[in-house]
Amino acid sequence: MCHLILFLPVFALPVFWFFPFETALPLYLIILGVSLFIYFKIFKAMRQQVRTGSEGIIGKKGFVVEDIDPEGKIRYASEIWNARTNGNRFLKGEHVRICGIKRLMLQVEKLSNV
Repeated sequence: MCHLILFLPVFALPVFWFFPFETALPLYLIILGVSLFIYFKIFKAMRQQVRTGSEGIIGKKGFVVEDIDPEGKIRYASEIWNARTNGNRFLKGEHVRICGIKRLMLQVEKLSNV
């Protein structure tokens, strides 16, 4: 049902049956313009990055609230998460990058200054 909006220019063709050409053409062009604007918005929305779930967390920055050696806690998006690192030690107050998630434990690494 939602795909019917893609056929809006086709559904608007009967305006040429009911109105004279001088009236139908501008009306049809307006409908076509609105359709193109809607298509642009749909395409733009489909190309956005994921904002939720584990895919939305990976690559973000967190703030260490409890020393991580090898496990501790970080704050991300105003939530406290359990965190784990491989071989590094992070002290309270440092910023880290989230590089993965396993169950409800975030994998973190040093935040690069790039």
